[in-house]
Amino acid sequence: MTPKEELQALRGKIDTVSADMARLFQERQRISNDIARVKESGNFAVTDTGREERVIADALEISDEDKRAETASLMRTLISLSKLRQYDQLGLTGALDFPESAVPAQGAVAFQGVPGAWSEHASRTLFPERNYVTREYFEDVFEAVKNGEAAFGVLPIENSETGAIGEVYDLLRRSSCFIVGQIWINVAQCLIGVPGATVGDIREVFSHPEGFNQCKRFLKGKNWELTKVRNTAVAAELVASKMDSNAASAKFAAIGSRRAAEVNGLEVLAENITDNPKNRTRFIAIAAQPSYDETADTVSVSFATQHRSGALSTVLQTFALAGINLTRIESRPVSAEAYRFFVDLQANILDSGARDAIMQAAMQCEYFEVLGCYGTSSENAR
Repeated sequence: MTPKEELQALRGKIDTVSADMARLFQERQRISNDIARVKESGNFAVTDTGREERVIADALEISDEDKRAETASLMRTLISLSKLRQYDQLGLTGALDFPESAVPAQGAVAFQGVPGAWSEHASRTLFPERNYVTREYFEDVFEAVKNGEAAFGVLPIENSETGAIGEVYDLLRRSSCFIVGQIWINVAQCLIGVPGATVGDIREVFSHPEGFNQCKRFLKGKNWELTKVRNTAVAAELVASKMDSNAASAKFAAIGSRRAAEVNGLEVLAENITDNPKNRTRFIAIAAQPSYDETADTVSVSFATQHRSGALSTVLQTFALAGINLTRIESRPVSAEAYRFFVDLQANILDSGARDAIMQAAMQCEYFEVLGCYGTSSENAR
């Protein structure tokens, strides 16, 4: 037998096995329909973790040693599809809810900080010509949106140099707000001071900790006292408050934006001092309700898995098999042994394939929530 003939023969065997598997899968799903009926009549929960683990253990008992991982993955997928079938039969959404899109077309925009902050720049870019309201802390922005004081909130969630802003991820989970948009802002930090001051006059610099982290190379070797404040624009305000008729105010400076200098009557003493000229910060827009449309290109989800080997891999494999790319995954601890994951998917929840994959992933988790389905705005699209 030639290699080509042998290949054709083996493919014939594969086709036969595949057909048998398809028939058995259809039978399994039909039985799942009956199980859903019985569970409804007996008021039983759809998910039975103990039962699921026994089914997997039984399959592993008859599995070859070198195929145990694949066998477990197959059984978890079958169980997930079975639960999806049962939820569908019972008219339930299970661990997932897709609320109606109801984002207001107008309304105030809240951001953390004061005028001149990078969050203000992001807010004005995402929502031009609106009424902008300031809040002192990130949590205050979420509260303003939840209480109806603002239609939208804008917050930084990730920097290309220093990574994720964990507090915002935690607040997303606790707030019940939804992500409705995002934008990457080029962060070109400046050293700003009182009019007439020079770099040589500086003795103390104020900024947010991220501002200092982003300008380490510029700050290296300079014998300046670095004082942390809650926002780069607040740092500029602080320097402006020290302006007086004597030269003492010249020793104070801030790291912040050019707009922060303009707003506070300061001057730029050194431009573009950020270590990486491509440094960017990702800002998200939040609202009390989601906004789904055909232009959305990102779905953000949050979930927690069972505390077992391969649990996270099983969830992520669901997206891989559906051809959905992950652009970001972030973990946040919820206890000494448990983590909550935040994942960004290149998908649109209105697409049936993406929706099915998300539902299937949800069935593999102890907790699962869609945080938003939204598009990405351009900083140059003002």
